[in-house]
Amino acid sequence: MKILDKIESAFSMLFFVVGVGISLYSVFTRYVLGASQSWATEIYTMFLVWAIFIGFSTALKENKHIAIDLLYDRSGPGFRKFSQVITLAVGIFFSAFFFWTGLEMVLTAYSQNIKTIDVGFPIWINYLIMPIAGILLFVRFCEKAYKFFVKKEDDASDGEDILWKQ
Repeated sequence: MKILDKIESAFSMLFFVVGVGISLYSVFTRYVLGASQSWATEIYTMFLVWAIFIGFSTALKENKHIAIDLLYDRSGPGFRKFSQVITLAVGIFFSAFFFWTGLEMVLTAYSQNIKTIDVGFPIWINYLIMPIAGILLFVRFCEKAYKFFVKKEDDASDGEDILWKQ
């Protein structure tokens, strides 16, 4: 799994840096040089979407997704286990659904030979991130399920009990 972590981080960072770089180039040419680059919006949007979708998996691995844990933190161990099982089941189902629908989108766009408006780039390549993200999320949810059911580790709250003060 460590190699997957490095690959995810490298590609996410690469896509983010390239996307932001193209975005800055677009802003510079539009406002300083007075020449708008219509192709830049398509390209940097694609790079940033890919970076974000790969980042979903990294966030899941590190428990960085948004969570409403008020009830979870104040409940007993029985409810915590139950909520973990439900979370894992829904996550595995969602990631499989995300993979399947993303794959259908890719195949449809490929078969219809759809291209982007400004660049003429095959849109199926843009959509390819959806099944890839589905696979990455599925792997991460399975990793969490393995840790929970086999290793008996509960990494949902990382042992932190945070009470918000006003």
